Amino acid sequence: MERALLEYLCEKTSGDKFKVFDVGELAAVCEDLPSALEILKTSGYAVIKYMDEGEICLCVTSSGRAAGAAASRAQESAPPNEELSGAAKGSLWQRVRTAVIAAIAGLFGGVIGGAVMYLILAVTA
Repeated sequence: MERALLEYLCEKTSGDKFKVFDVGELAAVCEDLPSALEILKTSGYAVIKYMDEGEICLCVTSSGRAAGAAASRAQESAPPNEELSGAAKGSLWQRVRTAVIAAIAGLFGGVIGGAVMYLILAVTA
């Protein structure tokens, strides 16, 4: 929802200049325009100068442009009809498995590192 709006705004604006948009124009891109604009604003992707019932004056920030470009690239490389958020997150089991492996590797590294330090200190003492 806000990704499509961000891509549209990046397409229609240039640099860090403010531009006035018609509310109907942006509503055609995004169904829930007020919440999408609020998300873009709180994420730091857009700065809204003013908004009334017919017009919105806003500017897309450099971080917004980077996020819009990244979303465009991700959408182009994604297989059709596949949701990006599910593919990027992985299943709960995969995330838990990764966390457990990382914890075990950290513990193992700590034990080995401690043993090496003990040997070094024992030899030099």
